[in-house]
This record gives sequence, structure tokens and C-alpha cells, in this order.
Amino acid sequence: MAKLPSKEKPTFADEVMVSFVIKRTKDNSERDAVVRLSFVDSMRKEIVSDIVVSPITAKSMIVILQKTAEKLESVLAGKIEKRQRNDETTYIG
Repeated sequence: MAKLPSKEKPTFADEVMVSFVIKRTKDNSERDAVVRLSFVDSMRKEIVSDIVVSPITAKSMIVILQKTAEKLESVLAGKIEKRQRNDETTYIG
């Protein structure tokens, strides 16, 4: 996959808060939901980024983060040799 350019500089966050909001229409006939991820820098005690995603995207993030965590554990345990440059980006759209 080609690299996706970003105009944003990386920001440090060491904590994350997750919440969700469910909205209903006035007649309660329809509902809509979003998942909010708030990334926090605990040293500065402030939210450095708020991201709002759909429930479908949140579910996809679970799978991607789990696979990444497993791969990272293998690399740290020495089971997999890290390549020279591994800027793997996974697109879940």
C-alpha cells in the first residue's frame, strides 16, 4: 500500500479514554451511534486529540490493534526479525 501523506505532526499520548453516544430521533423511531476516542498526555494532563468513529470502524480497529499487538510481542520476544524499515499502514475504510 502506498504511504498516505499527512500534514499533521505526531503528538504524544500515553492514555486513551473511550466513550460512546447514542442519539435518537424525536419520535424514537431511529437511533445512531458514534464512538469517541480521546487521547491524553498524562504529563500535561490534557486531551491532545479527539477522534469520533462509527461503530463499524471501531470494530475494525479492534481486529487491527490485536494483530499489531501480537506481531509486536513476537518482535520483542525475538521470534521475528524486524525488517530494516517497516512503516506498515493498514487502511480499514
